[in-house]
Amino acid sequence: MPKFDSLLFENGFAVGSTQYSDHYPGYESQNHIVIPLAPSQDKSMSIRAIVDTGAKWCIIHPDIAQDWEKHFFHAYDSNQPMIIRGIKFERGKIAHANVVLNASSGEDLIIEARFFIPELSPDQIWSFPNFIGLDGLLNFIRYAIDPSENTIYFGKI
Repeated sequence: MPKFDSLLFENGFAVGSTQYSDHYPGYESQNHIVIPLAPSQDKSMSIRAIVDTGAKWCIIHPDIAQDWEKHFFHAYDSNQPMIIRGIKFERGKIAHANVVLNASSGEDLIIEARFFIPELSPDQIWSFPNFIGLDGLLNFIRYAIDPSENTIYFGKI
């Protein structure tokens, strides 16, 4: 079994890994784990998203959701409000998309993710980053963080 690094093995815990950023530009000065995420059919549409184990769904900027619209399937109106960083969004959509976690070592991981797409009122401005949530994606993969190397490892369950 060829070894790529400490957690990345062929047919092992992780199939790939990538470097993460500590900061999301223009959002909070505290550290975050920020990784790229893209529709699996179009890696050129990659976005940055904060890994957030406290978020139920992946949450995507409404304007980006419009750009990704052709990649969503099984989209439906959410009948429950969502609270994002203390702000209640009464309406939105839940949409599914196959996304890719791009690997800088090993193999990319393609996985189905569930997104909450908030519906903004006419006077509302989106001021949040994109998030990768627990039930939206993280519960469907294996992942490990190596903070000494700013590396996230990911694999199939």
